[in-house]
Amino acid sequence: MGNLNLKVKNLFKEQVSEWDLAKKNYEDLKNVEIKSFSFGDFEIVVQFNPARIVSSGAKVDEKTIKERKCFLCKENLPPQQKGVDAGEYSILVNPYPIFPEHFTIPRKEHIPQQIKPFFSDMLELAKSMDEFVVFYNGPKCGASAPDHLHFQAGTKNFLPLVNDYRKLKATYAEILEKGSHYNLYLFKNY
Repeated sequence: MGNLNLKVKNLFKEQVSEWDLAKKNYEDLKNVEIKSFSFGDFEIVVQFNPARIVSSGAKVDEKTIKERKCFLCKENLPPQQKGVDAGEYSILVNPYPIFPEHFTIPRKEHIPQQIKPFFSDMLELAKSMDEFVVFYNGPKCGASAPDHLHFQAGTKNFLPLVNDYRKLKATYAEILEKGSHYNLYLFKNY
């Protein structure tokens, strides 16, 4: 897959200058209200982002999913939306951002949102996009497309979890799996 940072940054610059929806919604991020709550060894940041309601308020019940076209499938993307090829995935600028740079990374094949068989894919993407944080939202944890496997990526030091990682690991983490080159942690009560 190789390093994708430069390609992804170039895609972002192109999309926010040429795609009106992306341009407007990234411009609207300047109006987002943010409030931080400190809990001793970790912090929670709350965002009031009205432009995000289209995505976060999406209906994801079974009936709605069956009746709509999948907005992550290539044939249903807006004509202005471009992507970067990442093997089995495409990297797309997320038009409803929460990060200063926010990407959706759908699998090219339309399969349900699930992590276990594709965890190594997420790690490979994170390795190839090491200037960004790559993450997964499960179908019951806020994913607005539970019917199509996808990851997300965003500005690396924007999430408190990234900044609080070392402190949290010592007090809230349980090792789920040890690999030869990685440890997989579960953060409890975070």
